[in-house]
Amino acid sequence: MKNLKEFLIFILFAIGLSLLFAVWYNQEFLAKVESIEINNPALESKLLIACTEGNFPEKIGHGILDHYKNKYNLNLIDISDLSEIAPENYEGIFLIHTWEKWNPPPDMVEFMDVFKKFNDNTVILATSSGGSSQTDDVDGISGGKESENVQFYVKEGITKMNLILDTQK
Repeated sequence: MKNLKEFLIFILFAIGLSLLFAVWYNQEFLAKVESIEINNPALESKLLIACTEGNFPEKIGHGILDHYKNKYNLNLIDISDLSEIAPENYEGIFLIHTWEKWNPPPDMVEFMDVFKKFNDNTVILATSSGGSSQTDDVDGISGGKESENVQFYVKEGITKMNLILDTQK
């Protein structure tokens, strides 16, 4: 009887621990960025900002959004929604992502593989804990997600995007 009671307590403890892990995992890795769309009928050009959920990437995304809000129509989306995007509708695309298991997010990789001809219109900013990880064969920006210097990365992204936009004129 004592063994059965201990076994049941162990099972309940394991179930509780599993539930706590599931809640933590959903909060940490499955949360999505709230979409924002800014449309001005007087403007024709559009920019897309896709980022992963998290304090650092979202602050960068919002900084870029604030910079371009009077110059372009803008869409800010979660990076997992890239499959719903037609990149030909945008003059420039920002991809701001954290690393998942030492790789860029699968949704971003798939988007870049399918729409290779738009890679020249894309600025990628990868955040990693140390700030050194980058996507192979991509001219991008890499920053540490613990960095407090969000404005530096916003300016770097804007500088790269302005080069892209200037060549399209």
